[in-house]
Amino acid sequence: MAEDALLFAFVYQAPPLLLGLVLKALIPHPAIRAIFVLPGTFVHEFLHLLVGLILNGKPMSLSLWPRRAGHGQWILGAVGFANLRWYNAMFIALAPLLAIVVNLLLAPSPSGWEPHGSDLQHWLIATPILAMCIPSTTDFKLAFKSWPIFAAVLIWTAWHFSNH
Repeated sequence: MAEDALLFAFVYQAPPLLLGLVLKALIPHPAIRAIFVLPGTFVHEFLHLLVGLILNGKPMSLSLWPRRAGHGQWILGAVGFANLRWYNAMFIALAPLLAIVVNLLLAPSPSGWEPHGSDLQHWLIATPILAMCIPSTTDFKLAFKSWPIFAAVLIWTAWHFSNH
């Protein structure tokens, strides 16, 4: 994807991402908020499950329906794994970020693009998905089981950008 097309794809996805995050923050009742983001919860948990299957995380449980966790907290969905290890935890835990990649690939070409009704349709579908594609606090904690991979990525990134 050329740089201008990539930039356009990010800008094209900004409205549904921002709208989803704002609505997620502004909907006061947790049950109503959970229903609003339900399509995004399905995608979020499906991506955990899919990457977990591919990387031998051994998924052992799946929950897609919101439930109260006490103290005003809700668990929107969860996938339990029997084999989260240093080599796969980061990829399984951060799998919901793949929803951003898919949405970037679904963006139209910037050449000759004009606003159209299909853009609104895409944004309506993408809004709850993008709102939920950001990994949870639990996801980030689990990702740090792969600290050797994080360290290698950080070192490579620092080296790469210092040499260019």
